[in-house]
Amino acid sequence: MNKLIDRLFEKDIIVKVLSVLIAILIWFLVLDQDNPFIERTVTVPLTSNVEVLDAKNLQIIGSSIPATVDIRIKGRKKRVDSVSSGDFSVFLDLSEVEGSGIKSVDVGSPEYTGDKDIIILGTNPTAVRLHFERVVGKQYPVTIEFTGSLPEGYQVVNQRVDPGIILIEEKEGTLSRVGKVVALVNLNDLSVTKELVVRATVYDVEGKPMSQFEGKYPAIVSFDLARKLPLVTPIKGKPKTGYYFKEIIPDPSSVLVIGTKSLLDSLSRIEAEAIDIEGRSETFRTELSLNVPQGATIVDMSRPVTALVSIDPLSTRTVQFPTNMISIYDSDTTGSFEYAIVHSSVNIPVEGRPELIQDLKADDIKCSISVKDLEEGDHQVPVTVSLPSGVSLRERPSVTVIITAVAQETTTNPTPDPTPAPTPGG
Repeated sequence: MNKLIDRLFEKDIIVKVLSVLIAILIWFLVLDQDNPFIERTVTVPLTSNVEVLDAKNLQIIGSSIPATVDIRIKGRKKRVDSVSSGDFSVFLDLSEVEGSGIKSVDVGSPEYTGDKDIIILGTNPTAVRLHFERVVGKQYPVTIEFTGSLPEGYQVVNQRVDPGIILIEEKEGTLSRVGKVVALVNLNDLSVTKELVVRATVYDVEGKPMSQFEGKYPAIVSFDLARKLPLVTPIKGKPKTGYYFKEIIPDPSSVLVIGTKSLLDSLSRIEAEAIDIEGRSETFRTELSLNVPQGATIVDMSRPVTALVSIDPLSTRTVQFPTNMISIYDSDTTGSFEYAIVHSSVNIPVEGRPELIQDLKADDIKCSISVKDLEEGDHQVPVTVSLPSGVSLRERPSVTVIITAVAQETTTNPTPDPTPAPTPGG
């Protein structure tokens, strides 16, 4: 047996095939660790063609059509996590219902409209048991209407009402006057809860409440409180020499954040991770990674959040600076030398943002030279240049300075005439 195995491994093709299979096995093991297969349940709205029952004089009695169904999916974690309820549609077809009685209606197969590679494992429930009866009554959708107001920037999203449809059983004449069924929600109550139990109000065709239905139809209204916050994108690093960072434009410029009222009140913005512009020399677009606070979620993350980062070249210019405006420091204080700059002006080469460069004047610049320890003669002296913020010097200029010794006047005292000696008899 061992000889047979040895002979098998002596063949190159078998060794190569085994190597490839082992490599594939290792790859799958690593993939399962970093991005494993997971299962997840997504709650999806259930739609139906309940209106077809009207033509058959049928109504649903007792339990109503469920507002949602659960879809169990499987796939790689990253793909499964990005799937939302909006990626599915599930339909309950009632067109085959013809008579009264309790019937089990199959829930249609889920239709997936997303682009992620996932597996749909099943739907719960797979069928809905409904009681159909020919009655004098009618089903009405329950709509949500709000009273009061929210603070600026706040809004209600993902609002849902259960049941979404109610059956009103009454005399035919009364039913003909029903206009709509409404679940009224006071926006002032939304700061402390995400779910409200209300009594639906039935209005007639003139918009007046119908008192005979008052308090008869309970409904549960659920929702999420959201706030629109600006998106802030910091940068790090410096562009390539000769270029500058102009601006950053996030897309979108703001995001809708879901959270509790207290959490949303504490937020003023959503910040993305800093974009590295080190060594960049051209405008580019990049996808952003948002730093979402714990307990908060972003509404509609189906499309990526990006930013356009503008990198533009610096403008260059040469400013003629009068040499009579150059300050001379460290000159001889005894008055023994005179200092003169040869030319009437000196070129100051600068660079900076276009809006700063084009308005730059000589009066905005300060120049000086130092003549410390310089003797008589001609000297090439570098100029120290002070520029406004945002403007930089491309090359340090220099000027020719002529130093001349000043002749010193000497003062001599006159020699006094000798006093004549007195003569005898004088």
